[in-house]
Amino acid sequence: MPAPAMTDGAWRSRGRAAGCAATREDDTMQGWQAGATAMAVAVAVGSLLVLLWQRPKRDLDLIFAVVSGSMALSLMSPWMTDAPAWMVWAVAIGGSATCNGFWLVSRALFRGEGGVGRVHVLVAGGVAVLIAAYRGGTLDAQGTVSSWVSGVDGLLTLASSTLLVLTFLEALRGDWSALPRAERRLRLAFMLLFAACVLGTTLLGALASASPSLAALRSGVIPVCAMAMILFTHAAVRHRRRAPLSTPDTVGAARAPVGTVSEDDARVVRALQRHLDAQQVYREPDLKVADLARRLGTAEHRLSRLIRQGLGERNFNQLINRHRIAHACRRLADTDDDATILEISGDAGFASLGPFNRAFKAAMGCTPTAYRAAHRASPHARLELS
Repeated sequence: MPAPAMTDGAWRSRGRAAGCAATREDDTMQGWQAGATAMAVAVAVGSLLVLLWQRPKRDLDLIFAVVSGSMALSLMSPWMTDAPAWMVWAVAIGGSATCNGFWLVSRALFRGEGGVGRVHVLVAGGVAVLIAAYRGGTLDAQGTVSSWVSGVDGLLTLASSTLLVLTFLEALRGDWSALPRAERRLRLAFMLLFAACVLGTTLLGALASASPSLAALRSGVIPVCAMAMILFTHAAVRHRRRAPLSTPDTVGAARAPVGTVSEDDARVVRALQRHLDAQQVYREPDLKVADLARRLGTAEHRLSRLIRQGLGERNFNQLINRHRIAHACRRLADTDDDATILEISGDAGFASLGPFNRAFKAAMGCTPTAYRAAHRASPHARLELS
């Protein structure tokens, strides 16, 4: 959602802004521009309410809710000219989670649960501080901008441009050949719409100084693009609920070591990974940690410790179940595989169907049957973008 560069373009600050915090429009919006802005605000508020109502909430829902609310405030900013100072400041601060917030949305959308960590939230928060600082520094300006505001403007230009590029690149990550067709269509549509909105509003902003008519056009295009991206993202969120992101590399790949281990311990960890990836020992229904420790030539307590410290897993059962579910996901997504759910669960290493269904739903957010249906449906049924 190019909400970043776009909706901040509606912010009526004095002086020049770049990236996320764009320039003050000298002319007031009227006619279709005002109508488009009012409609975009209504769509953003509606998006916020829908996401708050959603149960259960995932990281993607919560982040998108924050971005939707911030979008609404940012779009309302041109109407704050005669508002009380506290309200102007509230809108300035509340509307500072647009491009930075949507970067987090793209990570959650294309990386799944866990795609947004504390460091990413801190980066987005830092950009929000820059936006609020710039807007605060220009609220009382009388045609001139101080040197510190110009410095913030330069940092904001760099930071917002970087986040916009990263947002676009999120859709390119992963092995496209291994993705279902509907997932590839979703990502392609995201990139095309995002690029069109960001580049279109940026180009109009660059040309606006030379042509007043383009400035007026841009003030109407910004809310139209914002609406398009909000609605598209809702369609993408709905698609993600029906077909959770679960490519083998995100579900079953061995995690990087998280603790400090000795060279001998590292050797055991590598041997364990070979047994999981090459020999697929997780497909043995009665596999116990003691059995695996014996095959690796190490003590059971040592292997349990290395599973926690060397692979970052909570315990042996979580490690095995994660690989089993990844194996089942690959088979369920294979359109040429006509095995029953029971057969697939047994092949993945589950002793019975009940534990498989519970473990699968806990990990993927849907039942194996729903997962198979979502990955085998026609593109039009699976990707509802209209």
